[in-house]
Parts: sequence; C-alpha cells; structure tokens
Amino acid sequence: MSRCEFTDLEQSTCAHCRPSAEPDQRPAGRWFHAVHPGACADCRTRFTAGTPIRMQIPAGWIADCCDTPTW
Repeated sequence: MSRCEFTDLEQSTCAHCRPSAEPDQRPAGRWFHAVHPGACADCRTRFTAGTPIRMQIPAGWIADCCDTPTW
C-alpha cells in the first residue's frame, strides 16, 4: 500500500487521500417540529409552525415537502 505524503497514513485510511463525499450527501440535522413558520430552503414552499423540519447545511431549513422525516 502506498502512503499519504502529508499524513504518512495508508491512503485507504487517510481522510486527505479519500475522495470527497458525493454532492447529494449534504449533512443534515435531526428532525423536529418547527416553532415558527418559514420556507423550505430547497423548494421555497411555505411551512407552518408544527411542520417537521431539519437543518441541512449549507441550504438551511428543509421541510417534509422535500425530504421524508425519520423519527
């Protein structure tokens, strides 16, 4: 196995050498019920207080219109 020139780890275990995450794999937080009304960051559909939402970085608040809640 070859080693990373920066970290000296095997390339298969080095975060520097591994390919980056797929663009569709955006980090997202846990689901909870909205306290205030707002708009979905993906489709701009308005949501009301009580709608399941979660934070998706860097987009913003994603509502259940664009994703399926996993409680």
